[in-house]
Parts: sequence; C-alpha cells; structure tokens
Amino acid sequence: MYLNITQAAKEKIAAKVATRHVDLLLDFDDGVGPLSPKGACALSTVFRLVIVPKGKYQKDYNAKLDSDMGVIRYKDYSETYMDQEMTLTVDENTQILQLKGLQNGLLAANLAIVEG
Repeated sequence: MYLNITQAAKEKIAAKVATRHVDLLLDFDDGVGPLSPKGACALSTVFRLVIVPKGKYQKDYNAKLDSDMGVIRYKDYSETYMDQEMTLTVDENTQILQLKGLQNGLLAANLAIVEG
C-alpha cells in the first residue's frame, strides 16, 4: 500500500509538523482507540491525519503504509476502506485536504490534520 502526497499537501502537513520529531497516523475515526473518542456517523467514512509524538500509539496503529513523507501508521482493520494506491491532495478551490484512492475515488473529502 502506498500514499502519494502532492506538493501542496506536503506543505500543509509540514506547516503543522515543523521540525518536531513526530509520527503521522492515518486515523479511521470509528470510535475505537484513544484518539477516536466518539467516532463518525456510520453513513460516512472519516479519515484524519493525526500528529503524535514519535513512537506513541504503536499498539493501536499497528499497520504501516509507505508515503512520500515516510511511513504512516494506521489501524490494520481500516484497510477495508482504503485502496492499495492512494493520493493525499489539496482541492484547488477550497484548499481542503482530500484522500483519494486509485480504484474507489474520493475516500475523504475533508481530511483534517489534528494533534494527538
């Protein structure tokens, strides 16, 4: 599995990460785990990019995918909602991060970057 990250998306992420020593988590917000306290509506699929201290939450985010910005961890069972090849991009009109899959199209129309 691979996550392509466009230059515009890299810049948005870099602005939040700065020079800190952190991990990026692709969080499927389903109400399971310490970073997903309430979960999203069952009728929608919600992913978030969570910035956490390096090495934290490895038990809950136990799978890894390669990306243009290094390894990103995620909950292994959330692969059901992902594609083998995905792209994180910025919508030109709204400047919102979007997660797109090669096979399934738009996976997350408004991917938030949050601190964990």
